[in-house]
Amino acid sequence: MAIHAVIMAGGRGERLWPFSKPDRPKQLHAFGTGKSLIRSTYERLAGMTDSSRIYVVTGEDIAAGIREHLPELPAENILLEPVGRNTAPCIAYAALHISRKDPDGVMAVFPADHLVGKPERFHEAIGFGIGCLARRPGLLITLGMVPDHPETGYGYIAPGEALEGAGGLELRRVLAFREKPDGEKAREYIAQGCLWNAGMFIWRVGAILEAFRKHLAVMYGQAMAMVSEGGITPGGVNAFYAAVEPVSIDYGIMEKASDAGVIPAEFGWDDIGSWDALGKALPSDEAGNTCRGEVVVEDSRGNVVWATGKKIALIRVNDLVVVEGEDAILVCPRNRSQDVGRLAKKLK
Repeated sequence: MAIHAVIMAGGRGERLWPFSKPDRPKQLHAFGTGKSLIRSTYERLAGMTDSSRIYVVTGEDIAAGIREHLPELPAENILLEPVGRNTAPCIAYAALHISRKDPDGVMAVFPADHLVGKPERFHEAIGFGIGCLARRPGLLITLGMVPDHPETGYGYIAPGEALEGAGGLELRRVLAFREKPDGEKAREYIAQGCLWNAGMFIWRVGAILEAFRKHLAVMYGQAMAMVSEGGITPGGVNAFYAAVEPVSIDYGIMEKASDAGVIPAEFGWDDIGSWDALGKALPSDEAGNTCRGEVVVEDSRGNVVWATGKKIALIRVNDLVVVEGEDAILVCPRNRSQDVGRLAKKLK
């Protein structure tokens, strides 16, 4: 079975404002890792399939940045969205594109902007999932991260009975998807054995299109209207995105599907969805300060400090986020960094 990898790269990374901005969002930055997040994601996927079968779905306004970071990616494999409409329309668009080339292929879907610290274990989990699809072709598989602390910034997946296993990995039935919880509910989910929802999926192209037909019939019809005898046209894409409702793939399909499975996995994953999360993912000093750029910290603990041009100095402050952007500065308590995205929307 040929593997087609889809990178969803249309997000704006607003919770990492002011460093991440609409014209240069999170996935185009390196965040101290040496390579941009989109580049790291691409190279990770290039280890399991040919570049001709890697696709990036992204906004028209950042397509030039994507091409800059992925010069070897075929131009026709960058699928442009005229406007963001959440993950279900994005996946429908990519699935239709792939189905015209390989209707029997496997489609694996990944966000562009996550960190994976153990790529070999990532590849093992994907390989195991593909093997499961050989025996269960109608299954819709998601990867669930084994949590190491109660996190309020992620959704959760409640796993059910084990369906099969090999090499230390197992496929389990999905009982339920849980919304992002408060602290008390997150601790309850951990105690119940729930997994973090990482937004990564593996399925056969035909299976996900059938799921759209069954669970999102209106969207399926709108998506099919993109296709003409000559293929998917820019006009068809524009009409689809103008008409389609914004729906997440979890809400639109995965929560309704009776044939959803989850693979519990541990491969050093982090979605770095906030400055607090970034501070946890990157190295810190002995006082727990995560600093980049010209930063001086004295008698201070647990801060995340990001300097891009000017010097930043902290004295006797704890648990703050201090970020210098091109035209703005952010200062907030670290435990409120999830609110930065809401603030960034107000400042547009």
